[in-house]
Amino acid sequence: GERGASPPRARLLPFFAAPRQAPACRRGIAAMWMTPGLREEPKSPWHKKRQQGLDLAAKAAPLPEYNPLQDVHLRHLWKQPVFQQTMLSAGFMDEHGQPVDVDTHRRKLYVIEQELAQADRVERHRAMEKERRLRDRQILAKRREAEERRLQQVRELREHRRQRQEALREKERERLSGMRSAEGGVGSRSTSSLPVPGSSGQRSRTLPAIPR
Repeated sequence: GERGASPPRARLLPFFAAPRQAPACRRGIAAMWMTPGLREEPKSPWHKKRQQGLDLAAKAAPLPEYNPLQDVHLRHLWKQPVFQQTMLSAGFMDEHGQPVDVDTHRRKLYVIEQELAQADRVERHRAMEKERRLRDRQILAKRREAEERRLQQVRELREHRRQRQEALREKERERLSGMRSAEGGVGSRSTSSLPVPGSSGQRSRTLPAIPR
């Protein structure tokens, strides 16, 4: 009928009203192609027009932030000594008991954390450098000790060789002197048995007479 007229009474039924039963085969085929839990398609142009006219002007917007430290209804809770000690150790309150906005001081806290980490690294590197120097000194001391031990062994070996060579030289000198003394004794005996020139008469007087 006319524009703005109400729809037929049969169409005023809610969309979840039980529809007229369809044959079993058609219900099975429709169930296969429909997603459960969704509203079925409108069957009349009037319902379709009403569904298409449902347009909301809402937009996505972030939810308002809630800061419990700024909540006036929780002031009595943050004034308790136990909670103040906990919040102070966690960094959510200052020494005067005033709440600290962590988001506002995030950059400052990040810089402080970086400085602390840098100080820890420097201290760790300093300790490692100290340990390395101590280890190097120990290694050098052991090397010097080993070098001194080796030089002492070399000196002892040289002294032993020198003493042995001296003993061999002494034995060689004694052997040569013995040989020379033996040669001197033989030469003296052989020269004493020969006649002395100019003493033939005396030599004849001492010899026994030859029988005639």
